[in-house]
Amino acid sequence: MALKVTKELKENRQLAMTVEVDQERVNQEMRKAARKVGNQYRIPGFRKGKAPYNIILQYVGQEALYQEFVEDLGQEMYKAAIEQEEIEPYATASLDDVQFEPLRYTLTVPLDPEIELGDYRGLRIEEPAVEVSDEQLEEALDEYREQYAAWEDSEAGADYGDRMTIDVKSVLTDPAEDEDPVVLEENEWEVTPDQENPMDPPGFDEQLLGLKAGDSKEFTLSWPEDSQSIYAGRSVNISVTVHNVQSYKQAELTDELAQMIGPDFETVEDLRQGVRTSLLEQAQQEAESDYLEQVVTALLEQSTLNYPPAVIEDQLDVMMNETDQRLRQMGLNGLNHYFEMVNQTQEEYRDQNREDAKRIAERNLVISEIVAKEKLSVSDDELMERIKETFGEEDPESESAQNMIEMFRDGPGRPILESQILTQKALDRILAIVRGEEIPEPVVEAETDANDETPADAEGEESAVVANTAESATEDAGADDAEEQPAASDQSPAVDAAAATE
Repeated sequence: MALKVTKELKENRQLAMTVEVDQERVNQEMRKAARKVGNQYRIPGFRKGKAPYNIILQYVGQEALYQEFVEDLGQEMYKAAIEQEEIEPYATASLDDVQFEPLRYTLTVPLDPEIELGDYRGLRIEEPAVEVSDEQLEEALDEYREQYAAWEDSEAGADYGDRMTIDVKSVLTDPAEDEDPVVLEENEWEVTPDQENPMDPPGFDEQLLGLKAGDSKEFTLSWPEDSQSIYAGRSVNISVTVHNVQSYKQAELTDELAQMIGPDFETVEDLRQGVRTSLLEQAQQEAESDYLEQVVTALLEQSTLNYPPAVIEDQLDVMMNETDQRLRQMGLNGLNHYFEMVNQTQEEYRDQNREDAKRIAERNLVISEIVAKEKLSVSDDELMERIKETFGEEDPESESAQNMIEMFRDGPGRPILESQILTQKALDRILAIVRGEEIPEPVVEAETDANDETPADAEGEESAVVANTAESATEDAGADDAEEQPAASDQSPAVDAAAATE
């Protein structure tokens, strides 16, 4: 018997759906519930399980009987309704209300997002030129010189920042009776004159300036009246003898330094060329990442996105799971323990990260649509190549490598790798388009009979959902460590009827 279903399309790709249950089915469920209650409780005047339906109904009440089956029946009716109406939910429906007599379930069903990319093949964005200036090169070389800097004996007079070894004796100019007049007496004392953080008494650092190894000097200094020292307002005669003065000097840019920096450098010129090349590669990587971010942002701005709120909630779930895993790797007890430490609730955390989740989710939707529009797919060879990259130097014939291959080729890991590959393919395709490269139009596959074999060149199958990698990929155009976003088709339809009736 067909269900009585009413539907109304709401904004943000949501469908309001009411499912009315046939009264005959309700009566059946009511009687089953009554038998269950009658077997569980003793009804006055009747043996267990022998009380008639109308007595049980009168004894426990209609609502109590409904509670025995309304949730399970709601699940069943929901699944039957979406099958009957040929609805494909994006995610779990939410139960908004349950009404009795007649029994009606009112739900909100999130539908698949609708993405309109506009004329994405006509998008063109100029790529900035990348270069390394002489100033950048010299700064990088100075960093190497600083790495090999060392303390060297100085024949010049001491300056701020120099390291000095001195003998020093400070004697009060007006000692009181029974008071030790010596304030300080140190031999081979290592000091560094510092203009920002001078020593006591004030002026001591300045008196050391210009002294050389072998020099001696006597001078008098005083503490201010408002000093925090126990000698506030008093003076000392100070004698200093300098044993050694050293300055911290950068290494000279010589062929010997170049050879110390790396085995590929024989001369200073080799070092200069190598550093310039390295700087250029780094600049190109940063420019590529910035350019990709600019491209995806431009694509997003010209696109029209219509999606249910569940998309953002799903992304927040992914972000929370990632944070939980990172915290556990750091030795903490997960996200819930973190919430306790910082006195934050889960909802506050989700609200705090909602804008980031929206930005990431919308980028992922656009990337997923590129995959669909361009008919990108993953071949078995590409998948195996990625699997080999995953276990790296490990022996591919080892048991652990074979287990990994099986998990990613035929097991739960396959969608993850497929999503990573598809995401990178989509980003590469977008970059090729905006750079004006000649890209063939996507090939529309010819329809085949159900009994026909799949064409030999149709290797792999297209992933339904691109993983949650577009954001990280725009930060690092070459990143392969993308993470998976749960696919809508993996979520089983369910409704929480009990929550709506409480």
